[in-house]
Amino acid sequence: MDIKVKKLLKDLTNSDDDLRALSAMTLMKLDFPDRAAREEILLNLIEATQDRNVAVRFFARKAIDKIRKTEKLLKTASGETAASDPSEKLISSDYQDRLAAVMEIKTANRADFKDQLVEMLGTEEHTFVRAALISCLAGFLKKDEAGILSRFLSDSDNRVRSNTIEALEVLKAEDSIPALFSALSDPDNRIRAVAAKALQTFGEEKVFAELKKMLESPEEWMKGSAIYALSHIQAGEAVELLLETARSATHAETRVKAIVALANYYDSCAYGFLKGLGTSGEGIFKETAQKALKLMEEKFGVEPPTRTLIAQPEEAGRSADGKPDGKPAESDKPEDLASTVTRFFRKGKEEAVGLSNRAALNFSVTDLKKELDELCKEIGRTMFDVYQAGEIEYADMLSLGHEILRMNFFIQKYTEQEEKLAGAKPEGFFGQLKSLFSKSPEQKATASQAEKFSKRRDELLLKLGQMAVKKYEKEEFRHKLLEPHIVTYQKLTKKLSGEQKKLDEN
Repeated sequence: MDIKVKKLLKDLTNSDDDLRALSAMTLMKLDFPDRAAREEILLNLIEATQDRNVAVRFFARKAIDKIRKTEKLLKTASGETAASDPSEKLISSDYQDRLAAVMEIKTANRADFKDQLVEMLGTEEHTFVRAALISCLAGFLKKDEAGILSRFLSDSDNRVRSNTIEALEVLKAEDSIPALFSALSDPDNRIRAVAAKALQTFGEEKVFAELKKMLESPEEWMKGSAIYALSHIQAGEAVELLLETARSATHAETRVKAIVALANYYDSCAYGFLKGLGTSGEGIFKETAQKALKLMEEKFGVEPPTRTLIAQPEEAGRSADGKPDGKPAESDKPEDLASTVTRFFRKGKEEAVGLSNRAALNFSVTDLKKELDELCKEIGRTMFDVYQAGEIEYADMLSLGHEILRMNFFIQKYTEQEEKLAGAKPEGFFGQLKSLFSKSPEQKATASQAEKFSKRRDELLLKLGQMAVKKYEKEEFRHKLLEPHIVTYQKLTKKLSGEQKKLDEN
């Protein structure tokens, strides 16, 4: 092997990030006619695909692709046929190759790739591949390994979050219940429905047991989270828990939240409580009950409800004339979680909180604007893939691509520091629940750095996406990967214009 190549391989393991990246980039440009040299270089490059530096990983994959293509050409020339091996595609710089490899492994149920996929998940940057990895690993991981996936519940990509929830459901990871409560407030309707469905699989008993624990907690933020979750479950026990909290909570704000939450139920017990409190209550509680009644009327109509979700044992088993018939009364059957919570979540946000017509329109406009921003970020991610493939020539777009690449490096760096600080300290269920909403002092500084760079990356992706849309509309830049996004963008823009017009006329 040439001494220069040996020097490059040595530099590939240097502690200096820039030197490793330069080595990988140089190896990408060179040709290696000697087969033994290619094999040795390939082994070093494969190891470099797990490097902490995003640039090293990128150029290592490019170099591997080039060597693989050379080998295929040589085999074709000699009449040999190359056997399909997913491991080759897994380290490709082309995300479509990596995605195809993951899907092939999943279809063939190749559990022997489990460790490699777990390792790959820690460094994978493309959202499509990350989502596929999570879906694939759901079939290979054990229940006590669910923590490998849990952190992706807060991923910036909707597909990744959705696949994570479904994977945790498959693994029956009960420790993930608190995190799934958080997913119930996700801005994406589909994810809220998927989270609700996942909670069903754990059974009402376990879900309500955790909600009760949260309501009994001395932490008010935890009680508030429980109230939010309960307000979206149309079941008798949910109404009972909210009524009890609205009556006896020691913290005024918690009582107010529970009173408002009762407006989500067309239930005679909830209505009677609100009516009484709105008439004879005191101060803020009386005012809140009156507002809750108005919300209930806007949502369900002015007619008072005549039935309750809460089970009434003394009335069960009676016929229409009041005699026992051995059957439970229909109105006494509390709807179970499985038959109600998904249906409820599939409704829009405006229904869930009982908004007026103008407020609903205002929310719709705001929601569409957010959806457009998310779409532009997705377009930005697509353009970043195009940038990494070297298919962008515009200086302004290249600058944004460089900056996003830099943000990826910093995010990786500080995330790893955070994980090291966190260590492997065992954490109980209650502690895990609390960690969803707070960070320990020793992690806060590092975590805030990673969050800062993640936020900056999102801003850059949004800007890159918006820039791509403008150039596409002006016919300055066209790419086949943009076409489906542009169609969606145009539909959303048209819909937003219509909703804004309605709002202005209201």
